[in-house]
Amino acid sequence: MALHPEDHKRVEHLTAAASHLRAEGKTEWADTVDFVLSPEGRLFVNRLRVDRLRQETAEGKYGQNLAIAMPLPVREEIKAGIAQAARKAPDEKVTATTEAARALEAFLAGKFVPSMPKRAARGTAEKTVNLNVRLDPDLRQRAEDYGADHAAQFGFAPRASHIISSWLVQHFTEAGS
Repeated sequence: MALHPEDHKRVEHLTAAASHLRAEGKTEWADTVDFVLSPEGRLFVNRLRVDRLRQETAEGKYGQNLAIAMPLPVREEIKAGIAQAARKAPDEKVTATTEAARALEAFLAGKFVPSMPKRAARGTAEKTVNLNVRLDPDLRQRAEDYGADHAAQFGFAPRASHIISSWLVQHFTEAGS
């Protein structure tokens, strides 16, 4: 895959930095910069990224994962709809995760009622895949408790996955339009 123009600029800067460090007698630092540009350096940087992600996840920076099962064409339409919405509003963060939080918050505020999930007859359901979102565990629990407490009103006890999938279908697919 070709590098983006910004990446070409970064490579030029790193190469120039290594040359400058060498000229200043800092060969060990220059070798480290050159290493980062090598295939082994790419693996090193990836290990750093994974380690940082694990640490931040352990610190609770990212919510808990929720895998929402849905048919593949629906997931792809949702992803395309979210990408289109993100392009239309570049100043707003529009992702599956941010939309999941919006769905739960709207549900808790009484501004959104999820549609009841449809069950296919045994053996006739489409193959499903997961759409993964990261949620604040407290927000998820509050929404699930609210759904259980108001099950009679909704005709079912909506779980977080029901709420989010219904929201995403209504907001980001042709079926919801």
